[in-house]
Amino acid sequence: MVLLGLLSTVIACPVPLVEDVKALGKTFQCLRAFKGRFDGGDFNEDVDTFNGKKHRTMQQKLARAFNKAGVLEKTILKTMGHSDKIPAEVLMELLSTQPEMTISVYKYMVFKWRGYHDYLWFRVDDRDGKVVKGDWYHTLE
Repeated sequence: MVLLGLLSTVIACPVPLVEDVKALGKTFQCLRAFKGRFDGGDFNEDVDTFNGKKHRTMQQKLARAFNKAGVLEKTILKTMGHSDKIPAEVLMELLSTQPEMTISVYKYMVFKWRGYHDYLWFRVDDRDGKVVKGDWYHTLE
């Protein structure tokens, strides 16, 4: 019975070995369905650890593919799914990084790795739907 409990914590979301963005997107969407300790669930090695499946998929693969100016927002959304809700304090942090403009033409997308503790974000020009900048936010521990 203990063995069954241990097996239930393993997540069956394979990380593709090749840079197949579509397959990586499926892996990310599978992994984001599991709540780790930063999202109110139990600790899970696949979603909570540095170099775990979710971290590798996001940082080493998807961030590399999408953290480029000119990538279309709709491409990111089609691959990664909807942006996570952005709390006011996270939005204020993101707004503090943007160039000053009299009228904001930017919107943001956030994809959580470990809750709002660490996440991948994209600044998108709302006029043409293209990424202007993307980066990681890491809480220093």
